[in-house]
Formats: sequence, structure tokens, C-alpha cells
Amino acid sequence: MSNKWICVLSDYIQATCYACSQIRSISELWLIVAPVYCRLKYGLGARDFTIYQLPRVALREWSQFLQNEPFKRILASQASAYGRQLADDKHAFYQHCWQHQLPTPQLTCLLCAPDSEQQQGTPQLHSADQLCQFLPDGQYFVKPQRGSHGQHAFAFVRHGDAVITAQGRSRIQSFAHQVFQRVRSGIPLIVQPQLVNHPSIRQLTGSPHLSTIRVVTAMEQGEIRAIGSFFRIINGNNQTDSFCHGSSGNLIAAVDVQEGRLLSTKCVCNKGWPVMAEISLHPRTGVTLQNFMLPRWQEVLATVFTAHKTMPFLKTIGWDVAVSADMVWVVEANWRYDIDALQVAHTKGFAAAIKPFYAIRT
Repeated sequence: MSNKWICVLSDYIQATCYACSQIRSISELWLIVAPVYCRLKYGLGARDFTIYQLPRVALREWSQFLQNEPFKRILASQASAYGRQLADDKHAFYQHCWQHQLPTPQLTCLLCAPDSEQQQGTPQLHSADQLCQFLPDGQYFVKPQRGSHGQHAFAFVRHGDAVITAQGRSRIQSFAHQVFQRVRSGIPLIVQPQLVNHPSIRQLTGSPHLSTIRVVTAMEQGEIRAIGSFFRIINGNNQTDSFCHGSSGNLIAAVDVQEGRLLSTKCVCNKGWPVMAEISLHPRTGVTLQNFMLPRWQEVLATVFTAHKTMPFLKTIGWDVAVSADMVWVVEANWRYDIDALQVAHTKGFAAAIKPFYAIRT
């Protein structure tokens, strides 16, 4: 038996064990075969069955859960090439925001190869020596010009000749050379001042790093509405808020899109297999999560609605938004957002909400 089939068999064994753990009565004994039934009937695999907590969902609702990768292919088939390129390129998106007077974090500089073709308007640095000379003291956040899920993203502080990262203290010259090793490997990086969350959010997370809100909007006949929202909550010493199906250790909370209120918050019990658990208190701070009100919520909605009007070539967008003490920031626009994260947060399928905008078979 090949390694691939061994992994598939292992996944279904774990999903079956999870299903069995949810059996509470004789009428639920059928859950023993539910992971296989779910795959054959709805195309949802063992991990989907587990992370969506389908034993907790009425069987008649299972058809409403969308598969992430097929959904992304639908998005790709219907989004314009220009829209995809604009959202994927964080430097181009930053310039779009400034041209349309959308509140977005300033770009300090772009780290790229000398021969790369980049739009003008942002300082472009091509060597470690240039980075050492250009960058003033301060707190910064670095992420790839094109990237997702927090990969290759990190925060640092420069103070004179010293740089402090999650790995410790180093000399600026050594740090800059390490950073440009990534650039030379084909990963251009953008450097921004590190945003600071609203005081109520910092009190909730106990972290100096940024927790962001995802708001999914859709446009139909010129009208924009919010389809759904969730809040990524940093946990522990993480520097990014990516959920990554729970493997990051961060939390994910469903948000009432009308009020900006947290409905429920989840984490993964075991990073090796995505069994979700609902929690009521933040593990680090002990602050109550249930019914926590996200600050400046109506401003969040107004901001993403305004932003979507500047990108009418995309029918639906997943916006990453940060809330600071004095304003709302548009951090990123995602044309191929992960529908699975929205479904995980809400324990609910979103086919009915998405179907009016895309031809989806349910």
C-alpha cells in the first residue's frame, strides 16, 4: 500500500474515532460510517468532516458546506485577471488604496531584487547595506509581497545597531543579510510600521501583535453586503494571527455581522488532527470571549463597503481589517479567500449565501 493511501486510511480512522466520540444515543450510531458517507455524498473529506464539526450539524445542512479548493477555482474562473493581480500584489494594492484614499498601513520600503519590475512610489531596497542605512529605529512588520497564511511574515524592532525578533537580539547587519537571503530566493518583502490593536483587543489577547477581522463582502447590481465575518485571535507568543486550520495555535471566533459581537470562539484540541473545541475565556488573559464587542464595528463595515466599490471587477472579497485606537485599517483584500475558515468559525455552510453571486452546485 502506497504512503498516500496509508495517509488517507489514517485520516478516516481518526475521523471515525471523532465521530464515535460524538455519539450520545442509539439513533446516532450511524455516525460510525458518517465520514465515508460525507465523502461519497458531499465530497467533503475526513479533515473537513472533523474541522466543520459535522456531527453537531443537522444532516440536511451538510450540503451547504463548500469545499475550499473547488470554491477557489470558481472564484478564479469568474474574477478578472486585473482584480486577481491587484489583490495578490500587496504593493499594488497599497498603491490602489492610497489612490482611492482608503485607510491602509504605510509601506516603509520594498525589499526586492535589482532587476525586478516594480511600480514606483515606495522606496525600493536591493541590498542588506541599503536596508541598514535606510531603516530608522522603530517597530516593524515584514511580509511577502505575494503571500498568504502568515508564511514568511514576522515582526521586529530596530534600536540603533540592534534588532530584536522572536528569536532574540542580533546586529542589524546580520539581520539584514538574513532577510535578503529570502529576497534572493525569490520572495520580495514589504516592510511596514507595526500596527497596534485597539486597547480593548489588546486587553483581550494580551499580545502586542495584530489580531485582524475578516469580513467577506459581495456585490450584486452595484449593492454591497456583508456575507459573513470572523475574528482571528492571537494566542500565546505568535506574531501573526493566521489560523491555518488550527495548527498555528491561534483562535477563531464567529462574528455577528450586524453587531460586531463574538458569537463563539474555537481552538484546535490537537494540532495533529483538527478536532475543534469551543472556549469561553482567552487562554492567556482569561478575558471573556462570548459576546465581546469588536470596537468601531459600524466603521469597519462602512470601510469595507467603500473599499469594495473601488474594486467592482471582483464580485466577492475577503477583507482583512485591523482596528486601532483611532481608526480602521484595510490590511489586505483577498479574491480567493478561504471559505473553510468562515464555515469553521460559524459551524455553518455558506453555499446559500454565496450561491446568488456564483454558480455553485449544492
